Amino acid sequence: MIFGALLSLASSFSFSVNAILVRRGIAGAGATASQGAFITVLLGVPFGFAAVVITGQLLRFGEVAPTGYLLLLAAGVVHFGIGRYCNYRSVEAIGAARSGPIQGIVTPYSILMAVILLDEVVTLTMLFAIALVLLGPAVIIERRPRSPTPTTPAGPSPQPSLPGEGAGRGPLPGGEGTRPAPARNPLEIRLLEGYTFAILAALAYGTSPILIRAALMDATRTAAIGTFVAYCGASAVLLATLVMPGRRQLMGAINLRVMRLFGGAGLFVFLAQLLRFFALSLADVSVVNPLQRMANVFTVILTWMFNRSLETITLRVVIGVLVSFAGSALLVYSAATR
Repeated sequence: MIFGALLSLASSFSFSVNAILVRRGIAGAGATASQGAFITVLLGVPFGFAAVVITGQLLRFGEVAPTGYLLLLAAGVVHFGIGRYCNYRSVEAIGAARSGPIQGIVTPYSILMAVILLDEVVTLTMLFAIALVLLGPAVIIERRPRSPTPTTPAGPSPQPSLPGEGAGRGPLPGGEGTRPAPARNPLEIRLLEGYTFAILAALAYGTSPILIRAALMDATRTAAIGTFVAYCGASAVLLATLVMPGRRQLMGAINLRVMRLFGGAGLFVFLAQLLRFFALSLADVSVVNPLQRMANVFTVILTWMFNRSLETITLRVVIGVLVSFAGSALLVYSAATR
């Protein structure tokens, strides 16, 4: 159990590196979130196959039951397809600052489903630790200004998102955050649409760990296969969208610089997803999913290190980091003593 918790933390860190690279691709290279999603998800297929070979799981495809494959394919479609689409629609309608807190329901939802469907047990200590992990990003989110001025471009947000990829404001392309929302006139905000799609995104992000855990709980030696299969399912959905002419034109506009940035992001988000699958094969959803929220905190730290000129690190941010670290340490301790 403790090894699964540590893998979940490593996954969160990889999601954060992905967030930094994607922001550079969007802000510096003029790419779009849709292009990032397309590149990073499709790269997950060859990366996934390589992971299957490297981990020695190439001959273990037979260890996953047919129903397990269906669950893994469904997890890929739900997380990368439905969840990400709803996340982008929400951010477009109401902005990321409003969408993020709504999507925070992903953690309690996934834990509730794990207790009901997977018979997981959550102790009072774990509940307190989960509350601390969730409180940290909530404190950090509040530091954003209500709205950027029309003449000043909005700086990159420190919130990534997870799957875990849905933490904070939702996962970035391929697992884990979104493109910073452009400045909007308040009259253009579509509250009903935005909140509806934010809730749908949270439900999708909270459902995928349940599907993964149900598929892999009896096949801990096939987590790399699970990652590969889920990426195949998501990639099939993305490729199917190329029948739309506008979609083909958007993908055809990808240049070499964008490919390099999103290629690196794709590698890190794949590693994050792979570690997440291994974590879910070893530990309960009630342990893994809350720890994925640490991606928000890691992103703030990495932003301070590499994008300090674009972000202001206040005392509130420091407090949020410390609170989340305390919660994650307590949750890891709880997992070790179970």
